[in-house]
Amino acid sequence: MPDGFSIDLARLLHPVTPDIFFREYWEEKPLLISRADPDYYGSLVSLDAVDTLVTLLPADGVTLINSDVPLDPQEFMRPDSSLDVIKACQLFAGGATILIRDAQKRLRSLAVLCRRLEREFAAPLQTNLYLTPARGAGFETHFDTHDVLLLQLSGSKEWTIFDSPVRLPLSGQRFDPSLHPVGEPTMSAVLKAGDLLYIPRGFLHSGRSRDAVSLHATLGILSYRWADVLLEVTAQACLSDPEFRRSLPVDLGRRDFDIAAARRTVMKLMARAAKRADPDRVLNRFADEFAVGRPASVAGQLDQVRLASDLLPTDRVGARPTALYRTQITGDVMTIRSQGRELSMPSAVAEAVTFGLETENYRVRDLPGDLSDDDKLLIVTRLIEEGLVWKLSGV
Repeated sequence: MPDGFSIDLARLLHPVTPDIFFREYWEEKPLLISRADPDYYGSLVSLDAVDTLVTLLPADGVTLINSDVPLDPQEFMRPDSSLDVIKACQLFAGGATILIRDAQKRLRSLAVLCRRLEREFAAPLQTNLYLTPARGAGFETHFDTHDVLLLQLSGSKEWTIFDSPVRLPLSGQRFDPSLHPVGEPTMSAVLKAGDLLYIPRGFLHSGRSRDAVSLHATLGILSYRWADVLLEVTAQACLSDPEFRRSLPVDLGRRDFDIAAARRTVMKLMARAAKRADPDRVLNRFADEFAVGRPASVAGQLDQVRLASDLLPTDRVGARPTALYRTQITGDVMTIRSQGRELSMPSAVAEAVTFGLETENYRVRDLPGDLSDDDKLLIVTRLIEEGLVWKLSGV
């Protein structure tokens, strides 16, 4: 079982509980968790794994950054636009940070971790890995437009955090040093292996490694925003009602432009949009995009399909912790939509299917309802084949 399967939000934040995190810190203020446990993240990512990625990944997966001596990408690219691995390693030795983008697409453990956390944040996650030499620094002081969790995997890095010049910025409200003064630090923290730092979007921050090589993972939480919903609801109103598509007044550019009348028109249109709004449709689309449209995260599925063919009523199975899905009952049919696929079952077995999808550890014959063992085996087998349930080993 990959290490990522054993790390959920509760373990990631321990000793802070998820309830406290969401109530007191989420989107509000940074959180530092120091553990004095360098092995806390176990085998999530090793330095050897990073070395392999650096030497084997294509150029679009690896870049180098150095806030002390800014780098031109041409310095570490070959004429054919591939990564010059030798030069990249030389620059690393000279102080540059190696950044591996979208590491959840490269390492199974990070893919599993991200999917488990996606279920708990109700948002897609991405992971970047940063390998920084002793006393090195990657990016200059900046803020992100998404919340981040920093996991220190090896070595240590000192982080300085400043106030937020833009409260909860949207993705288009990027840091601009000419518009966003840094000001005085509000927090300083040294992350050692096993520690965690949460930084809400909009908070300025910078980091520098200490006397040894530092490896940390940045988990970016790509949350959906209420602004996204409101923009789409408004767009739907504009597409369905010609009143929103009328031209602005022809006196717009004149000195006697009646701005008060125009303002009244805007307010009437806003009220009209609110009456015509169909938020259920928009919210369902976002829910589908997240729970149904996401790619499958089914580590070990080849083995699971093989095991499903020999399933017994006494075998222990459980809901995959990485499964994302939506269910709907229409008449006599229960539909399960997940990972770009759709599975239909009789609504008469909905109680058993729901139990199978939501329970982490059970015997096949534990499914509720007036069903035979053969019926229960058929239900669980189909759920395993769809990557929603898996057969447990060693229990």
